[in-house]
Amino acid sequence: MFDLAGAVDGFLRAASQVEGLEFLSELQEDYVESDDDFYFVAEGERSDEDVPQSLYMAMTNAQAVTELVRLFELWQQDPSVTFARGLNPLKDVFGLLRGIRRWGAEDRVRETGLLDQWREDAEVVGSQGVTRVEIELWFRRNEESRREAEDEVRRILAEAGAEAIATSQHPAIAYHAMLADVPMSEVERVLADGPDAIELLTAESVMMVSPSRAMVVETTDPVEEGLEFDAATFATGPPRVALLDGVPLAAHAALEGRLVIDDPDDHTARYGTAQLRHGTAMASLIAHGDLAAPGAALSQPIYVRPVFEPHPVLARAESVPRDELLVDLIHRCFHRIFEGDGEQKPAAPSIRIVTMAVGDPARVFVRRLSPLARLLDWFAHHYNVVIVVSGGNQSGTRPTLNAEDLDEPAAVEAAAARSLFESARHRRLLSPAEAVNVITVGALHSDAGNTDLPDTVIDPIPSGTPASYSPVGFGFRRSVKPEVLLAGGRQVFSAPPPGQREGTVELQPADSPRHGPGLRTASPGLSGQLDAVAHSCGTSNSAALAARSLSEIMDVLDAVRAEPGDGPFPDAQYDPVLAKALLVHAAGWHDSLPQMRDLLGLTGQEVRRELTRIMGYGPVRAERIATAERTRVVLLGAGSISKDQRHSYAFPLPPSLAATTEWRRLTITLAWLSPVNVHSQKYRMARLWFTHSKDDLAVAPVEADANAVLKGTVQHQVLEGTAAAGYVAGSNLAIDVDCRVDAGSLPNPVRYGLAASLEVAASVAVDLHAEVRAQAQAVARTRAQVR
Repeated sequence: MFDLAGAVDGFLRAASQVEGLEFLSELQEDYVESDDDFYFVAEGERSDEDVPQSLYMAMTNAQAVTELVRLFELWQQDPSVTFARGLNPLKDVFGLLRGIRRWGAEDRVRETGLLDQWREDAEVVGSQGVTRVEIELWFRRNEESRREAEDEVRRILAEAGAEAIATSQHPAIAYHAMLADVPMSEVERVLADGPDAIELLTAESVMMVSPSRAMVVETTDPVEEGLEFDAATFATGPPRVALLDGVPLAAHAALEGRLVIDDPDDHTARYGTAQLRHGTAMASLIAHGDLAAPGAALSQPIYVRPVFEPHPVLARAESVPRDELLVDLIHRCFHRIFEGDGEQKPAAPSIRIVTMAVGDPARVFVRRLSPLARLLDWFAHHYNVVIVVSGGNQSGTRPTLNAEDLDEPAAVEAAAARSLFESARHRRLLSPAEAVNVITVGALHSDAGNTDLPDTVIDPIPSGTPASYSPVGFGFRRSVKPEVLLAGGRQVFSAPPPGQREGTVELQPADSPRHGPGLRTASPGLSGQLDAVAHSCGTSNSAALAARSLSEIMDVLDAVRAEPGDGPFPDAQYDPVLAKALLVHAAGWHDSLPQMRDLLGLTGQEVRRELTRIMGYGPVRAERIATAERTRVVLLGAGSISKDQRHSYAFPLPPSLAATTEWRRLTITLAWLSPVNVHSQKYRMARLWFTHSKDDLAVAPVEADANAVLKGTVQHQVLEGTAAAGYVAGSNLAIDVDCRVDAGSLPNPVRYGLAASLEVAASVAVDLHAEVRAQAQAVARTRAQVR
């Protein structure tokens, strides 16, 4: 079995003895890349995953590569062979590997889906025409070396009759790529003779070649109904939420006076009124929520930057432009918002939340962070914003069950849940959902409708559990992804006809009936009417609702800051990390835990591990978002922390719970925005975590996997207990926040937000909120007097 840490340690011990050995970004912590590196790969299997795992490394000269491969071959022939002085530690590493070889053509296409896409292209268009690809080059820190590498690829393309469409370089995320059209004759050579058949896939400068498949969002037909909204409630002030999506119908009854549309690329000119669907739906959800049960409209307008256009073929779909690299498009959007274009001032510097439903079908997350994920991580920290990303819809796997179960609703639910669980590995995150600084949102099989379904469809997924189309984790370095689940709409399936109910049945998705299910959103009418609605399901819906909730949280933070409170309240610069913390703080498995455990047949330690992979931190409970009540008290903290520092907080414990055995739940959430080191495998520079004196309350963790919660930029733990609380009146719960550096050195202190809550059952006759608040106010008064 492949031990990543052991392999790295072994290589590090022996590295200095092999002339020219350096470590590529996937391995070392502070690798300074040479401009003459030669890449190779070591392969094995992870001990915790039955899938191939690879280490990608670089040597600064070709002779060093040859020497390492030679040593491995010698060891294969005779494991007892003695190497030269200082090289014997390599044998420990060799024992963990299946092979060591040069980076080759197969590596350049292995995880990109290029060969599968080219087979489809060949079946459709034959030997005529071209196919578009994205070529990612090894990033060189030296500008002249990057130019030379790009010139080499341009030469290769020209000699093959291919054409370079666009090129992009972003040193901050170590990204260098080209967009090109490749003749189908080259495709046929690869399909016939393998990746080594064409020079593009063997060029040393090329890291990977992916199919360039425009990200597509599908829409649903509207229902012609009259919607009415009070014109007196128009949004005012600068925008707080930015939506990167399609062009919305600004004159729709639900959106009039609520949008600021910034369209420098004139996407609007490409749409007909009836095509303005996806952007309209997303803006509607952010502004009002599910229109089947709308909430109070956001008080600020929504900034909209169009990044979609009508699909050239599919009537009910929109897609990103094909002639620009997606990383470039998103980079231009953020730069314009916060820094402006050329002489133009920033378009919307007041933005604190950015939401997008851009899932790249050519970048299914396996192990590597995509360039777009790295870009969003950099932007989140650099501009101090919360970025909300949908996990990406995965409709390829469908529930499979025995036909005899179709007449038993309970059996159908259990069989469907188990079927989806067994196929979960096929529903991975779509780029950029693996980004570590963003909030990634999955979908619940839920909406506000109460639809009676016709006999032609069935609904096999229990309401409030993960949707069949929602992706599963884990994220980068096995972090919790998606972090939270919100309503995405119920996806129903066609009921098999009675004559076909034999053996095993794979359920097929059905179009939502005219009046649902699905989230109800604003939509242009078929003839351009301004008061129509539609029903839909998808993770983009969930992301839009998350952005709405984050904005509502910031409203609460503004209101608390403006009132005379219980002490100094965190400055507005901490609103993004506090909002991030409070959104996740409202999530939990709670009632879903026994339901999902029983549906999936999970036991023992696998319960927390598998449910973390499927549910993340759990469904967000709307009633728990930035709220408190008599039996639940919430305290907030925030600050900026540097390497090796500790910040300590004291949570006043309510006297009424001292020495009692009442059930209690302690929830603590820590969120931050970390700078990233794109030249390190560890990537996340700032590793923050909290610890607490749990013995005082006699509680223990009951939800998310203890290891996974430490891998991202949100640590969220739920602890419960009923044993006698071992503290006396006047005691505090100590919560410490620590900071270490994983990769590189921190350029500045890191902002974080902390939320902690304590609750008891609603039947308990105590006022936790009043008790804890009185203690906190007393401490604040004492500190004020000292000052």
